[in-house]
Amino acid sequence: MQEYISLLRNNSNYRHLWLGNVVSQLGDWFNLIAAAELITELSNSGVAISYLFLARFLPLFLFSPLAGVLADRYNRRNLMVISDVLRAFVVLGFLLVGITGQVWLFYLLTVAQFALSALFTPARSAVVAMVVERHELVTANALDSFTWSTMLALGRCLAGLLRPFLGQKRRLC
Repeated sequence: MQEYISLLRNNSNYRHLWLGNVVSQLGDWFNLIAAAELITELSNSGVAISYLFLARFLPLFLFSPLAGVLADRYNRRNLMVISDVLRAFVVLGFLLVGITGQVWLFYLLTVAQFALSALFTPARSAVVAMVVERHELVTANALDSFTWSTMLALGRCLAGLLRPFLGQKRRLC
């Protein structure tokens, strides 16, 4: 544990990258519960949930190899910033789904969101190796893995706890 604290304390570039990752992953896992709730509300179908997972993971499968090549050939920081800004606009598009109730738009936005995530991930992984010293790389990768697991649990837990208070239609009777 001391190695993680030391890395975060002594390497400000990695610390900023890691903190951004904490926020992003917390939001990603929170988003999964919110997306499942929204698709259930819109379609009331178990098959629709299956399509949700397809829309989330198929773009990662299809675009990750190309994204790795792009991360090797272009400025990784720029790729990360561009993909995150575009992803923010895509996520704002989900507000339209809540207004219009269009399931097809929900799936289209989900595919776009995760295609952009596929672009971000290899660039971020490569940047980690650039901002830490060679002897810190194992510690940084272990901390990233630990963070992913922790944010998985916290994001889903937080979404589950807040579910009764957010986005539900209130009935008087």
